Amino acid sequence: MKRLEFAKTFALLLVLLASHSRHSAHSEIIDAEETDRFCYPESSRNSRRSCECSNGSASPWGNRALRIDCSYKEFRAGDLSLVLPLYIDTLDLSWNSVDAVPVLISDSLRQLNLRHNNVSQLVAGNFRNLTSLKELYLGWNSIGQLEAGSFERLPHLQVLDLAHNNLHSLPGKLFAPLLVLSTLDLSWNRRLNESGVDLYTGLGLNWKLATLRLDACGLSELRLPVNAPLRELSLRRNQLQRIPGQLPESLLRLDVSDNPLEELLPEDTANLTQVRQLFLEDMPLLQGVASRALAAADLLETLSFQNSRQLRHFDAEAFGAPVDSRSSHHHKALRSVSFRGTLLRTFNSTLAPLFAQLAELDLNGLPLQCDCELVWLKQLPVQTNGRCYKPSRIRGMLVTSARGDAFSCDSWPRWAYSLVVLSLIALSAAGIYLIVMGLRPHRGVTMRRKVGAGSPYARVTIEPNRQENPPLGAEWPVSLPTT
Repeated sequence: MKRLEFAKTFALLLVLLASHSRHSAHSEIIDAEETDRFCYPESSRNSRRSCECSNGSASPWGNRALRIDCSYKEFRAGDLSLVLPLYIDTLDLSWNSVDAVPVLISDSLRQLNLRHNNVSQLVAGNFRNLTSLKELYLGWNSIGQLEAGSFERLPHLQVLDLAHNNLHSLPGKLFAPLLVLSTLDLSWNRRLNESGVDLYTGLGLNWKLATLRLDACGLSELRLPVNAPLRELSLRRNQLQRIPGQLPESLLRLDVSDNPLEELLPEDTANLTQVRQLFLEDMPLLQGVASRALAAADLLETLSFQNSRQLRHFDAEAFGAPVDSRSSHHHKALRSVSFRGTLLRTFNSTLAPLFAQLAELDLNGLPLQCDCELVWLKQLPVQTNGRCYKPSRIRGMLVTSARGDAFSCDSWPRWAYSLVVLSLIALSAAGIYLIVMGLRPHRGVTMRRKVGAGSPYARVTIEPNRQENPPLGAEWPVSLPTT
């Protein structure tokens, strides 16, 4: 009886397997026809406008994945087939002339790239037939209008790129349908600050968002929920004169480069207690880092002031109290610091224990004053690429290559030398003045000339020699020779 049941079960499995094989073969034939129709249409067959199609495997199960590259083909929306082939995973339509988002149909497409096209608006339901979409790239277009339902029916979308567009007025709850969105890029929408809409409450951002980029959006202030689980925030090239005080406490990476801060103060980093990476690069006005300005960022691992060309002062207690045996636990995670391209000339020796633990310290391009106060920098175990600017005898030499005795300090301060030189100049001038005044006659003395016969100014009459010029009629005396 058991053998009979086993035989029936085995026969049923064979039938099902055969049916599945016939269905798979039929699907393969249909899929091949659809792939050819999309990648190699009759109008573009054997031409440069044919797309490039390749098969691969999609994670995590290694299923079949079709990747189609139609970039640089000068396609318009009407040139595309709306029904996508089976098993399609990636579709690249970048660098074309698409002026409207085509309403594509696919239940397997995971990534759609429409960058560098001429799309000017998004309408409701543009992506309603792409329910498996996880990554959508719409950057570098001219999108200025979005309808409220532009992103509806995208429950699995994780990455949305809207950078380099003309966004300025966004409808409320625009991002509410994106339940698992983790990365949002709104950078380089220069008029975005005109909307004044709260990103979380007004636009409906979900609390799973981990990365937010708002570069070059003309922001002069920004407030985000303190308890939002945001991990990365980029605010490069805005109009922020202070680091926003209300930011998520969970931030791990913050980039506020190229903003008009003049000095980094403790209140700027007061709530950045979890930040691991902090970037203040290309700051056009930043001149100094105040005492305890980085004390709150105790878990900091990477710090960069690269190309902040006005930075001249870095306080000895910028990280808090000087590092010693009592406070050695502070900033133990710090591994990389860059001052490349700044105007810092020296560092206080109290920073030596902190800099000694670094794996990377970039001092390239600094006009370092290599004197006795900076000789400790030569002893660091890390290569800094810093070069001496002064004194002139070792100018241009690497700090690590210069001899230790070249790091000397004068016994007198510079102002003392200047004072001595000025004093000598003043004494010399006073001496010359006294000599000149001593040689001049007294104001009460009057010089008078003595005129008379014995005076050197008397008239002199020169008479001719009578013996050589006798008067007319006189005779010359005759002398006879003696014998």
